[in-house]
Amino acid sequence: MIQTIETVVFALACVVLIGCSGNPAVKVMHGSVTCGGEKAPGGKVTFVPIEGSPGRICVAPIVGGQYRMDAGGGVPQGKYCVQVDVRKKTGRKIQQFNGVEKMTADEEVRLGPENYANQHSPLVTKVQADSDGRFNIAIPSK
Repeated sequence: MIQTIETVVFALACVVLIGCSGNPAVKVMHGSVTCGGEKAPGGKVTFVPIEGSPGRICVAPIVGGQYRMDAGGGVPQGKYCVQVDVRKKTGRKIQQFNGVEKMTADEEVRLGPENYANQHSPLVTKVQADSDGRFNIAIPSK
């Protein structure tokens, strides 16, 4: 009888721990990024949860026209506004102040329209467990 009670208590503890983890399923999101039909040289892709989706903001760099969001296991399931900030280095160096000191950095220019890089982006996607995680992005040039 004691062994049965211990088994039931153990089973209930497992259900509580699994059910209360509060960690929604995540999906590694990835794909290509083009700007004006050309492979994006750099920048970042940001997934911002919308319409009450419980996810978090997820950011990935664009490298060689590709992005991959796998930090934290990926992007939580839900609906997202996708912000795309395509950048290109000019080859010049500039002085920047980071709040503590002056530093030299590569100058970059935005290649795509500004509205794609902020909360006004028209790009929306839904992250689902049964998808392959691919979301290819094509934005116009300026």
